[in-house]
Amino acid sequence: MKKKIFMLLAISLTIACSLIFVACNRVGIKKEEPSDISRVTSSYIAGESELFAVSLESGMREKAFIADGKVTDVAPFAELKIVPLKAADAEGIDFVLASDDATLSGRIDKGTNGEFKTALDIAFVPDKITVTMGEQTSEIDLCNVLESAISAENAISIAREAFKDKLESEAADGKTREVYLKLITGDRENYYYYVSFIGDGVNYLAALISLDGNIVSKRG
Repeated sequence: MKKKIFMLLAISLTIACSLIFVACNRVGIKKEEPSDISRVTSSYIAGESELFAVSLESGMREKAFIADGKVTDVAPFAELKIVPLKAADAEGIDFVLASDDATLSGRIDKGTNGEFKTALDIAFVPDKITVTMGEQTSEIDLCNVLESAISAENAISIAREAFKDKLESEAADGKTREVYLKLITGDRENYYYYVSFIGDGVNYLAALISLDGNIVSKRG
């Protein structure tokens, strides 16, 4: 009798272990595939007055960008940039970002190249900003530049398709490229996704893609 009970317990344990193994395989956490994207813009809001042009960009990027075809140490970022539109000799700009229920204030010191930009740790989406430089002050409404645009991921897919043969040929030879995406504009009215596949150094492929998904130009 004891032998039969032992056999039944052994069989039950074997079945239970098998079921657990199957269940673990079914719901186990999958490892994320390594990404080849070293920079991407996911949000971009902007606005301007007669005195200042403002942009707030966020996304993911390498902490220390190196054009080497490899991706390392990628982290979230948010960067505020303020451009004075009239001549002024100021060493700093004060700002207050605001939404209906939150504010964030700070100061941007002039950079070594004369630019005013700073990294932010911001947990809300502002819809206005107050900018003060010396005696000049503006309250500026901010709008979502990407509201009706294709996503950055779609822009990258369009660029990959444009360079498909080249990228697949290089991949077959074991060569890698990192993907670098940035939103650019020349007049602060027309914006484009700049998507670049960077190899080692100056070895790169690039496409300029409109926000509705058309390739404006490409190199490589």
